[in-house]
Amino acid sequence: MPHEVPRSPEGPGGAEPRHADASRRGGPLAGIRVVDLGWLTAGAASSALLLDLGADVVKVEGPGALDPFRDWSGADAASDWWNRSPFYNFTNRGKRSLCLDLKDPRGLAALMRVLEGADVLVENYRRGVLASFGLAPEMLRKRFPRLIIASISSQGEDGPERDMVSFGSTLEATGGLAALTGPAEGDPQITGRNINYPDQVVCLFATGAIVAALAQRDATGQGGHIDLSQRELTSFLLGEELIAAAAGVPTPRQGNADPAAPGEAVLPDGEGWRAVWDGGEAPVRDGAALAASPEFAAGTAILRAPDGQPAKGTPFRFGTWPAGIARGPSGLGEDNRAVLAEAGLTPEEIAVLEAAGVVATKPRRAPAQ
Repeated sequence: MPHEVPRSPEGPGGAEPRHADASRRGGPLAGIRVVDLGWLTAGAASSALLLDLGADVVKVEGPGALDPFRDWSGADAASDWWNRSPFYNFTNRGKRSLCLDLKDPRGLAALMRVLEGADVLVENYRRGVLASFGLAPEMLRKRFPRLIIASISSQGEDGPERDMVSFGSTLEATGGLAALTGPAEGDPQITGRNINYPDQVVCLFATGAIVAALAQRDATGQGGHIDLSQRELTSFLLGEELIAAAAGVPTPRQGNADPAAPGEAVLPDGEGWRAVWDGGEAPVRDGAALAASPEFAAGTAILRAPDGQPAKGTPFRFGTWPAGIARGPSGLGEDNRAVLAEAGLTPEEIAVLEAAGVVATKPRRAPAQ
């Protein structure tokens, strides 16, 4: 039985959520609270989209288990390097930060209190890690029947490869995408560390599934467990090519050539490359050219945090909910007291956890080199 933090007779502390800025209230998911145990891109980007739809997102890390994106090249060990990573800040803007040691029974008990007021839990740990913390999905579903648990993993919750640890590159390889990408006479291609395509698109599918689960909960009163395999998603994205292969007539890698549309090609133009087709053409733009284009500046794929830094934007717009970023990222553990007070812990109980190092605002290690 997990260690229980005594409940305050006064109940929740009532501190206003840090995201509650007048310019960002009232989105489609207003009133929904998300506990984000996501790391790197897959989980963290999914909760970022939920935040962009109006949810309150609490990012949970441990003083000994930071999101790996907090480590970054050029980090100054003498500074608060963990708060300065552009990679982390890009995807985690607007979230509140709770730094809680889940390996300590007192930290786990505090998280349970936070989950009492949560609607969604997002996680993309390797299979078995959540259970090792005492947070097995089957237990959570019994204790919090209205909670929606979104598990985003490499290979899914079951199956022969459920324990495999993967990255975007290995998912593209095992999911069939790399075999169809690249020159016809060349090697299979992966998008590599610069993009890791499966990690970038999984957040769209995860967010859609979570919103659907919330709608189902409205109808039934019951939460659920979403099992999203990134490898299966990568294969799903092959579309008709997967069907053709299953039928025994796989399409060979064709590069930029398409026998069904011989007029389409990508050709050098002396300064770069152009895509041409019957009746039209367009430049092949790199990131710098795209960022300088007026249509990109008018879009919402990349937005600016209040400090002017670029941040992950949104791929959609609502007429009644304009895209925007009201707040940048919280410092590690900046919202510890507010989040725990909302969960019903007294100032004295929080102070005990702080003194024991169960709740923290600094990591227990130096930056990775």
